[in-house]
Amino acid sequence: MKKRLISIMLVVVMTGGLLLGCGANAGRSGGKDENSITVLVESGSPAEALAKETASEFEEETGCKVIIDAVAYTGMYDKLSTEIKAKQAVHDVACMDVVWLATFAGAIEPLNDADTSDFLPTLEESGTFDGNLLGYPMWVNTKVLIYRKDLIPEEKVPKTWEEYQKLAEELKTDEMYGTTVFGSGSDAVCSFLDFACQAGAEGLVFDKDGNVNITDQAYVDALNFMIETADADYTPSDSLATASTESQELFTNGKTAMQLNWSHQYPAAVKALGADKVGCAPMIAGSAGVGATTGPWYESVMKNSENKEMAKKYVEFMYEHNADYMDLTLKIAGRTSVYDNAGKIEGNEHTTAVLETLEASQTQARPMVTTWSQIEEVLIGVVESSLGGDDVEEALESAKKQIEMIGK
Repeated sequence: MKKRLISIMLVVVMTGGLLLGCGANAGRSGGKDENSITVLVESGSPAEALAKETASEFEEETGCKVIIDAVAYTGMYDKLSTEIKAKQAVHDVACMDVVWLATFAGAIEPLNDADTSDFLPTLEESGTFDGNLLGYPMWVNTKVLIYRKDLIPEEKVPKTWEEYQKLAEELKTDEMYGTTVFGSGSDAVCSFLDFACQAGAEGLVFDKDGNVNITDQAYVDALNFMIETADADYTPSDSLATASTESQELFTNGKTAMQLNWSHQYPAAVKALGADKVGCAPMIAGSAGVGATTGPWYESVMKNSENKEMAKKYVEFMYEHNADYMDLTLKIAGRTSVYDNAGKIEGNEHTTAVLETLEASQTQARPMVTTWSQIEEVLIGVVESSLGGDDVEEALESAKKQIEMIGK
């Protein structure tokens, strides 16, 4: 009986040890398959579409399964913040809006050995923080001039602020506005910064020494240009409620003759109105020349990834497939060779306009700072108050003090 009791106790101890061993091992791996990577993408975006299209090919090449986590734009930032603070490796790869890179820089694996020779202009600079390249570019967007080419002959396509305003006045009818002004949300900020570039801003919001520069004359001129255009009778009276989507709706419904809008709106306008009615051209120029602020996205490897080498292979793989973005809805990409080739195909004229805009010396990225979301809110207030009638210089002076308090 005593021997039998000892045998039972040994079995219990050994079984418990096996169970503890399994539990400890599961805790170390987090239950993650070593032959898989998880990729965070924006739901409904070209990133999600291309990730799904190429997942099986990547698995065939590497034996690694791609798990796609599609999240709405508004939830992506929060999701990344939560896992980074918890030091978890939920995602191996994440698609990132450029304005997030500085905030998450410490959690992103540098890709300093990447070949950047085919990056579109500005994309290496805007993807680099503290000397480290933080991702491969997926695509970049800038605003370009989109116009009714059945109403505007090629020789009259405006190239300067003055030509743009004059033509908008000429094109105005009882049924159609000449153009629009973006006065709402983040689109208003990007337009403000576009015009500041064109007016001679050297560094957006911060100068090369890190000082807040938004009281410089370039920003005064930019706001005054927006106010003059918004107050004219050739633009809708509700500029404070107008952004990219609203402007595009007016254009495709035949209610405005031209617009300065994100380049991806060109293919959509062609589809709505026909190639014979829609044209596009590079951004217009102010006193300092053509310029615009850029809107790139990057694909980054997360530093806490448990499968980092495979994650690096994946972002390289997706960069090799960058041309495939031109077959998707927005028709934008991140490589010079892709834009050069795409521009030769009818319907992709916007890529040539973007390339010329990116190559302009006054085209600049938004500042790589961790506090951009707070700064953007301040700038939204500047545009809205100025379009609403407040004194421009006072609005900029107040904003400068707020941004200095926020810091970088």
